[in-house]
Amino acid sequence: MRHVYECQLRRADLHPGGTVNNVMFVDYLQEARLDLLRHHDTSPAPRTGEGLVVVRTVVDYRRPLRLSDAPLYVAVWVTEVRAATFTLGYQLVTRPESDAGWDGEPVIHAHATTVLTPFVFAENRPRRLTPGERERLLSALGPSPLEDERRPRTPGWSEHGVQRRPVHVRFSDVDLLGHVNNVRYVDYLQDTETDLLVGVFVEAAVNGHVDMFVARTEIDYLGQMNLRREPYEVRTRLSAVGTTSLTLESEIRDGDRVMARAWVVEVNVDEHGRPMSLLPVHRELFERRMQGLPVSEGLS
Repeated sequence: MRHVYECQLRRADLHPGGTVNNVMFVDYLQEARLDLLRHHDTSPAPRTGEGLVVVRTVVDYRRPLRLSDAPLYVAVWVTEVRAATFTLGYQLVTRPESDAGWDGEPVIHAHATTVLTPFVFAENRPRRLTPGERERLLSALGPSPLEDERRPRTPGWSEHGVQRRPVHVRFSDVDLLGHVNNVRYVDYLQDTETDLLVGVFVEAAVNGHVDMFVARTEIDYLGQMNLRREPYEVRTRLSAVGTTSLTLESEIRDGDRVMARAWVVEVNVDEHGRPMSLLPVHRELFERRMQGLPVSEGLS
């Protein structure tokens, strides 16, 4: 059984180009998840001193979203239940509107999943689901909306080809549990990934417009970030360069400790939003960056 949440869109959610920022999709998942818990009279903190912690999020972006597409509906349901975790599936849709009213099939903008675990903060560990919790979750089981085979981590982070950026946590980044909200992790990653892409495009110095569309985001949450004076660090590198797409691998670090690890697939698109081959000079620069070579030497 699916729970459907009508999600409000805000102007602050938009890119300069008028489409909703990909980070906001993760925020919409969170809103739908909390509405599901409220609907079933369930607290995000199952017991005193506990909370539901997001372990992993995957989003497949299918179609850009604009304010004019509202209302946005987020369907959410349980897809898997394990000993100490459960997974929720999501479908984000709008409906095409005609002069006669609602017409045609819903337009799918994204599919997503999140893995959650009940977490005991005093002991800094997850706990197993109780029999009652398992029974409740299993009563509404449905199929996953996407394939999720975890990517192997590329070994070693050299000093070359890696984009680095310090991240200072803002007071508004912290949630009710006193930790950095899971959505903000994706926000931190986006800034460093953009730095890497823009650096290559500036180096190429090719006239014209470049439009990259985020097709997929995967993030594993490995540590709890907090509000503090000292910055964390985001590191981003290229892990694959294709004909029309790039895969970026990122880590958020606290010194040697990895707080999150993520993979983002970016697709080069034309003015109609269709995949388009990377320009040869862009591909060459991206490949050199992936190999840890200086981007400005030896270009053909």
